[in-house]
Amino acid sequence: MIFNRPLTGRQVLVMLIVFFGVIFAVNAVFITQAITTFRGEEASRAYVRGMAYNDVLAERAGAAALGWHAAVNAADGVLLAAIEDADGNPVTGLTITGMLRHPADTSYDLPLNFTEREPGVYAARIDAAAPGSWRFSARTGGEPYFEFGRRLWLE
Repeated sequence: MIFNRPLTGRQVLVMLIVFFGVIFAVNAVFITQAITTFRGEEASRAYVRGMAYNDVLAERAGAAALGWHAAVNAADGVLLAAIEDADGNPVTGLTITGMLRHPADTSYDLPLNFTEREPGVYAARIDAAAPGSWRFSARTGGEPYFEFGRRLWLE
């Protein structure tokens, strides 16, 4: 026998208090981390946005009728988007905004503002993006409506 003294009620009480104290402390850490790292919603005003979903479908149908195509590439801290019409001609004069979304943490999401670098080629800086997998989406402002995006791997 390791201990020469008998087990008393006071020792059992201390062991129980220490055991449950550790459990409560670990739970407090986990709850604090869960609350501070995920706010619980992916889309703001999801119900209101869902009510206008038929408008979104109509915009997408109009964009599909245009027959435009976008090629996207990222290199050296710049995201390039080349937009061509149905005949393969560059589409110029667009105002394009976008979002680079981190798949695991919305706090890393980056808004993008594109400028036309050459006819039909639009560029946005992405220096602040960490290496890894990202979801990219962009759309034109005003008419004609055009939306494009893809998954990207940044190095």
